[in-house]
Amino acid sequence: MKEFTIVLALAFASNALAQSPDKASPVIVKRSAAPKVNPADAALQNKVESDLKALRQDSAATPGTTASPVVPVGPADRAPAGYNPFPDLPLSPTAQAAVHVSEKWLTETVTPAPGADGRVLYSYGAGLATVVCAPLRLCVVELQPGEHLISEPHIGDSVRWHIAPALFGKGESSTTVLVVKPQEPGLDTNLLIATDRRIYYLRLLSKPEDYTARVAFAYPDDDLADQRWKEHLAKQEEEKREASRIAELAPDAVELMNFDYQLKGDQRIRPIQVFDDGTRTYIRMNPNTTSREAPVLVVIGEDGKPEMLNYRVKGDMYIADRLFDRAQLVLGAGKTALKSEIIRGTKKKSS
Repeated sequence: MKEFTIVLALAFASNALAQSPDKASPVIVKRSAAPKVNPADAALQNKVESDLKALRQDSAATPGTTASPVVPVGPADRAPAGYNPFPDLPLSPTAQAAVHVSEKWLTETVTPAPGADGRVLYSYGAGLATVVCAPLRLCVVELQPGEHLISEPHIGDSVRWHIAPALFGKGESSTTVLVVKPQEPGLDTNLLIATDRRIYYLRLLSKPEDYTARVAFAYPDDDLADQRWKEHLAKQEEEKREASRIAELAPDAVELMNFDYQLKGDQRIRPIQVFDDGTRTYIRMNPNTTSREAPVLVVIGEDGKPEMLNYRVKGDMYIADRLFDRAQLVLGAGKTALKSEIIRGTKKKSS
């Protein structure tokens, strides 16, 4: 029985092989020539394989890090022979001496002094003033009271530094300030400020935390310069007053002036000169009296009583629009009043 089963199984297997579609005619294999490779494609493939090999080597050298791709530099990418992007020009002896003098001034130690309201005071012109600032903080550079900018400040690094002007006070006492803000720490640049009196050259540094809130200047020659400035203005005012007095006179009035006047009374309000041009009377007072209360000018009538008259005051000059034989300058009232008398005709020595 077992032999019959094996024979039957072999018969079925033989029948299946005979009916299988895979049992076909044999496959004929032909050998063809390899395709031609484009040289440009071969060069690109070699470059890619070289880059991948370099990346594998970098990754193997430092595990856990991603290496930057290495791009080979070809002949077309190289700079010409002898090219120097930063040429260093030779300096003449004069230029070298000038650079040495400038470097000495820039590196000279300038000791700041404490000022009012937290100011850091630098002596103007003694050396390079340094302003230390920090991000998210304001630094203020104060100029001299009455000093004004004549142009926009110039800064070496205008991208990472912000400079804005401001002003406080009124009139001649107004003060110009510059608000300085750095964008990040570790910056070093310089700043030029031009005003109607002088120019400032400053160094700006930025630190993470340290900063100088207010920087101002002391001017060693300030008192002398201020005195000269006041004298200059006083001289201008005197010239204006003199021109105004001359303008009041007729062109040919100088030759017709009458200076025949007597002056009496209190020295404190006594005029220093009286004259007329035949139409108006001019009374020149002492300039020191202009800072005090001005006396009143009245005419003394034939009855000996004072009468009012039309006059005006320009600087230290009283100008009456008429002639008179006798007049008085009166300051105050009652027995304590100060009086000075003016008499026209037969001039005598003042008493």
